[in-house]
Amino acid sequence: MLQLSHLRKSFGSLLAVDDLSLEVRPGEIFGLLGPNGAGKTTTVSLAVGLLKPDAGQVRVDDADPMDPQTRSRLGVATQSLALYDDLTGEENLRFFGKIQGLSDPKLTQRVAGALDFVQLTDRRKDRVKTYSAGMQRSLNLAVALVHDTPILLLDEPTVGVDPQSR
Repeated sequence: MLQLSHLRKSFGSLLAVDDLSLEVRPGEIFGLLGPNGAGKTTTVSLAVGLLKPDAGQVRVDDADPMDPQTRSRLGVATQSLALYDDLTGEENLRFFGKIQGLSDPKLTQRVAGALDFVQLTDRRKDRVKTYSAGMQRSLNLAVALVHDTPILLLDEPTVGVDPQSR
């Protein structure tokens, strides 16, 4: 499903990823662990086509993640929150679901399921700016889940989330 072959990425003189190769097969759960500054976020950005490698290749189901059609098959929860504070939790999920091509009744069903999964159903009508940091992080995860992709990439998904939600 996801194949990284001899990836290399630098930012000026800083070498962030050096000759990284890995493969994640369907049904596998894979964790990329390392200290701060080890290149984990850069690797995720390369895997989803947000960054272009200096060398090597990324393939998602044997397709290029730089292609928008390929990207639509990826669910991503970034380390930085990607939410609209003035929208409710439910409105955020509906917005991102529509961007991914969902429409009713499937959109309503997926939004309800994602909210339930992250235990925010009771706060679905509240504006995101009223959420705690952990609740915002949980909603960010729900955004990645709402369109039910075959590949889900999570970058620091439990930072700021309470132990029960983890």
